[in-house]
Amino acid sequence: MKIALVGATGKIGRQIAQLAMARGHSVVALIREGAHIPEELRDIPRAIITLDNPRSIVPAIQKFNVLASAYGPDATSADILPEVTQTLIAAARQAHIRRLIVVGGAGSLEVAPGMQLIDTPDFPEAYKPLARAHREALKILTIASDLDWTFFAPASEIGPGEKLGHFRVQARHLLTDANGRSVIHYPDYAAAFVDEIEHPQFIRKVATAAY
Repeated sequence: MKIALVGATGKIGRQIAQLAMARGHSVVALIREGAHIPEELRDIPRAIITLDNPRSIVPAIQKFNVLASAYGPDATSADILPEVTQTLIAAARQAHIRRLIVVGGAGSLEVAPGMQLIDTPDFPEAYKPLARAHREALKILTIASDLDWTFFAPASEIGPGEKLGHFRVQARHLLTDANGRSVIHYPDYAAAFVDEIEHPQFIRKVATAAY
């Protein structure tokens, strides 16, 4: 497949890019001017874009099968995420790409009927700006009914660690282990993400992966 990936230089994005290429897919990294390219991605094809202008993206993704995004702003710039989502939707439409898959936020996962993780009493205050931004981005995606989108959220705890080679996936609801924790390491989340690109299970749905 031909996959255009926004955020390929980030902690999650680089794992997705490496794995997709290892599985034989053609990947182009859509990066901003001056972005640092990690050593492991030095040979990846790349195109310079701006995330506030779909016209800067369209020429780089013509004839691609998938537009994917691992874009993840920090808490101080979280409020631009909905705008970036609108840009990606517009670019996908203009390039005639139906498949759009984005790294979502665990705060939008349900922990009980009608209750998202962000709305629980113990949700960390420091994470709320980004969680709210992801929730707004999800609202924007849900009205893009002409696209085959997926909002693919990681577990509530995601970070570096050994690739275990196993994980669970499901729609909409937070996944927890026997101890009540929701955890996944970067390489296994990347595997779940690329699996969803290759074999879609969650078209126009929120999904998640965890151990």
